Amino acid sequence: MPAHDPHTAGPGPHRALHAHFLEVRRKAKGPVAVVDAHTMFVNSAAAGLLSSADRTLLWEWAGRRLSTASGRRQGRLTLPSGTLTGRCEGVYNDDVLAGAVIWLDGRPADTGPAWSRLTDSERTVAEHVARGLTNRETAALLFISPHTVDYHLRQVFRKFQVRSRVELARLMAIQAG
Repeated sequence: MPAHDPHTAGPGPHRALHAHFLEVRRKAKGPVAVVDAHTMFVNSAAAGLLSSADRTLLWEWAGRRLSTASGRRQGRLTLPSGTLTGRCEGVYNDDVLAGAVIWLDGRPADTGPAWSRLTDSERTVAEHVARGLTNRETAALLFISPHTVDYHLRQVFRKFQVRSRVELARLMAIQAG
């Protein structure tokens, strides 16, 4: 019997993977990706952490995790953009592994490469906010509008998956430390 290639069998398996992604995305509270050998779907939280070039590495990582008898589904992912932690679950089509759902921690497992993803403006705003300044105070120091500070701060929060100024300050302390 020939090997089953879901991408030559018509649009069904691709649609099924996309439908699975849509279901997972609705329930996800953080970065999530659904991958197979040819496709990757990511939610907005994962879009700031992953690029299309990461698909092959994610698929290989998930395949190794899902093929082990021990069932260890968590671990570190080393990507060109940095090292993250994640966990995965298989997506099956007739008992054949068709894809994988990967939930990412979102916070870098090491701070070096992740901080390099910030623009100069984002890094400057993050440093002022981490020191305890308000958006208005930061804007006055940098000669920009408070709305611009808010924009840069939202980008920083998204890239690091933090939800508060306190979490940002902790990350900045680790980076400085």
